[in-house]
Amino acid sequence: MIQRIQSLYLLISLICTGLFYFLPFGTVITTDNVVLPIIVTGVEYLKNGETLIYSLLPLLIMMSLINLVTLTSIFLYKKRMLQIRLNVFNIIVQLGSIAMMFYYLSSAAKQIGVDYSTKILIVLPIVSAILTFLAIRAIAKDEALVRSISRLRK
Repeated sequence: MIQRIQSLYLLISLICTGLFYFLPFGTVITTDNVVLPIIVTGVEYLKNGETLIYSLLPLLIMMSLINLVTLTSIFLYKKRMLQIRLNVFNIIVQLGSIAMMFYYLSSAAKQIGVDYSTKILIVLPIVSAILTFLAIRAIAKDEALVRSISRLRK
């Protein structure tokens, strides 16, 4: 299972998207020059003496879905066509997560402060989508090889 190149691509893709639970993908700078890191779970900030929480629950659900589909796809190595379909769905969701991240960054900047900046982590969904695409190509090559061998047996 893990010795196949597509499983390695998917494992690296899983690691790339798993980093979002621990590292910030952007920061918001408030009017008091306080830098607030934005992670997938949300951001807490102090406004008028009380702590407010800006939740990013849809983004958290989307990243969890990406990780779940990638992990499921790694273990579906015997069902190659289903694996390809899941990975195509995963690429679409990964690209959608980038748009959602920029939306939440700009929305948090409007609600919390005046400026935002992105971190290098924001390109990891693109890297993950490229790795998933490479996995799809390798899975398709395996499927073509299996079909050609079964054709020779007939």
